Amino acid sequence: MLKIFTIIFVASSSSLKWYQVQCLSQQSQIRRIGIIGGGASGMFSAAAAAAAAASARDHNLNIEVHVLESSQKLMSKVEISGGGRCNALHDTTKSVPEILNGYPRGKKELNGIFSKYFSPKDAEKWFNDRGVRLKTESDGRMFPVTDSSKTIIDCITESARKNNVQILPNHKVISVQMCCEHGDSCVDRFLVSLLTKDKGEIQEYYNCIILATGSSPKGYEIASSLGHTLIPTAPSLFTFNAKNQNKEGQIFYNLAGLSVKSVIVSLKIKVEGKKKKKVIQQQGPLLLTHHGLSGPAVLRLSAFAAREFKNLNYRTDVFIHWAPEFGSAQDIEERLWSMTSLSPKKSVASVCPLTDMDGTSVIPKRLWSAIVVESDIRKDATWAETSRKKIGTLSRNIAEFVVEVTGRGVFKEEFVTAGGVNLKDITMKTMESKICPGVFFCGEIIDVDGVTGGFNFMNCWSSGYLAGTNAVNGLTTKEITQS
Repeated sequence: MLKIFTIIFVASSSSLKWYQVQCLSQQSQIRRIGIIGGGASGMFSAAAAAAAAASARDHNLNIEVHVLESSQKLMSKVEISGGGRCNALHDTTKSVPEILNGYPRGKKELNGIFSKYFSPKDAEKWFNDRGVRLKTESDGRMFPVTDSSKTIIDCITESARKNNVQILPNHKVISVQMCCEHGDSCVDRFLVSLLTKDKGEIQEYYNCIILATGSSPKGYEIASSLGHTLIPTAPSLFTFNAKNQNKEGQIFYNLAGLSVKSVIVSLKIKVEGKKKKKVIQQQGPLLLTHHGLSGPAVLRLSAFAAREFKNLNYRTDVFIHWAPEFGSAQDIEERLWSMTSLSPKKSVASVCPLTDMDGTSVIPKRLWSAIVVESDIRKDATWAETSRKKIGTLSRNIAEFVVEVTGRGVFKEEFVTAGGVNLKDITMKTMESKICPGVFFCGEIIDVDGVTGGFNFMNCWSSGYLAGTNAVNGLTTKEITQS
């Protein structure tokens, strides 16, 4: 029998007083899921929840899925990702352990999700099944073959709308409150206060909530108000400003646009009570910019050392090995010293003698010339004229070059945040809160973040799928995950 009760409340300036609060009984056949945030993870969770809800309707249970988005536009990050092409995934032919290496935080927890519940291959299949074909580029990034982020946005949106998801733009969530102390005796657990463009402030009741607010402070505020622990946040995926070394007359002046195929960039940190410094390093391509340093090696280091850089206020020294395949500074010194007998009349600054298999110098000519001058060697000096001491200095500047980082920059459209809701507060195989049953999380709000290359969207798809599907299953008392 369907029992219907009435909720009557009066809002005063000081508080919300309930004169009668009687929630829908367990026999009610109507359930509502409120998804806070219409970004990548929120919309994906909506599509997943809607698909699961369609099956529930076959059992005479009506589940409504609402997406509450504070702005007018959905999935704005998806739209600008990858220069407007949307780097949706990372090479799905790679093994799960290989893909997990792209996550500075959350690697252990994602292992279970990717291995058992929703893998990168599952995500690719999800898009393929809905008519979206993806291509893999040489660096592992995957894009829709249309090279348009609109393809991904339309696919997810249409999948959600096909199953009657109610998408509510301009619905800014002010707060989320639990309706009752004991969830077992109350189905309508959450009262959501919203500020809308058309109706002003309104209240809505939901049986469960999915928090998909990304790095929005409001999302963290709501999570904290419901009893969750927050890991302090820090920017991730940023470039390094080096304004002092970019000035006229300094080493990087007029070198913007040059790239080096493979460098090692290191951050060395003093550890209290220990003589040896902690070293965090990453290897990959590097790009010189008008402001300092960028490229995959720099971005990866900024992600893996996000909190360390924040603690240092983004002012510290980093060390670059411009030619790591040639070994230590001592190894390089021996090789360069041999040039004094092999090519004594050649100018030191003319060309880098450290070459790859096809004879190409591993350090671009203009950068090499700048490093030579930085090592106090005249631009027209020959190898024969150069002392062992100066060649030693040059070798150290190749293997251990010091860059004075004067601040952090922004990497194009990437704005990722480390930190968020503590993963210990979440049952990762369902994405449901351990602290507040009926609350689910997905996307960047949790303490998971990846490097550039499709890793952060993969977290959105997997956590969104689990949150949406398990929110429905929690209401229909079905299981989708293995115990």
